[in-house]
Amino acid sequence: MDIRSLACFVAVAEDLHFRKAAERLNLTQPALSQRIRVLEEEIGTALFARDRRRVALTAAGAAFLDPARAAVASANLAKTRALRAVQGEIGRLRLGFTVIAFYGVLPEAVRLFRNQYPEIAVELAEMNSPALEHALAAGTIDLGILHPPITAPELTIRTLPSQKLKLALPASHRLADRDILTVHDLDKEPLLIAPRAIGPNIYDRIIALFQNQGVSPPIVQEVTPMTTLVGLVAAGVGVGFVTEGIAAVGRPGVMFRSIKPEPPDLPIAAAWLSPDLSSPALRFLDIVAQYTGENVAR
Repeated sequence: MDIRSLACFVAVAEDLHFRKAAERLNLTQPALSQRIRVLEEEIGTALFARDRRRVALTAAGAAFLDPARAAVASANLAKTRALRAVQGEIGRLRLGFTVIAFYGVLPEAVRLFRNQYPEIAVELAEMNSPALEHALAAGTIDLGILHPPITAPELTIRTLPSQKLKLALPASHRLADRDILTVHDLDKEPLLIAPRAIGPNIYDRIIALFQNQGVSPPIVQEVTPMTTLVGLVAAGVGVGFVTEGIAAVGRPGVMFRSIKPEPPDLPIAAAWLSPDLSSPALRFLDIVAQYTGENVAR
């Protein structure tokens, strides 16, 4: 009992006229009549009483009509939902991100995405970049917002707008009243920095910033995430670099200052397991690009 034959039955039952129903379905009248005959044979009883002047539903046909309508409607809905899933309008997006990434465009992008695609379930997971690489490779998340470079060759990345770094220092610090500091101002200052194992590229570039200026501040503690680093700065443990997104949120007892020469930007990228990016993930990246107003590099 196929859906097309059920649709033919519903059309004839609604019109009570084979020619009109055939025209509505873009079928010839003999083809429609044949489908109804096969359906009646399959059911084992006549669905229509018909003669030269009229067509009427039999008792069996009347009983069959509502379930047949429901079956046709359900099949049409299934087809529509399948197509919408392919187009990325329904489904699931498993999104992983670093703490730093969530202090940028990500919260607003997620909000916009949920509003625009309410039938896509968004599952959020916070991890550091190495953990995100492992999760992507294992297939436990669809899309990761992390910090390049990445080590997993099976992942594809799309560059997102990077974040500038600001220096966090205690509000009571001797340098806190200055708007712009130099790297030389930080000579001998106790430094807080994320572990190299978490972000070797940014770690090495920050150390190189000091070395290029002949400055060697002592590293008093390696700390992650950056939000914890800001807490240690407030406690007077040392100074350290955080992203402008974290600086914009602020924290009592902490000041954020620009540094000359400028520290390296923190790169951010979207990553996924090659070769395919899921349709919901692709639509999410489109939202990010629209929100940032930039052409996100492919």
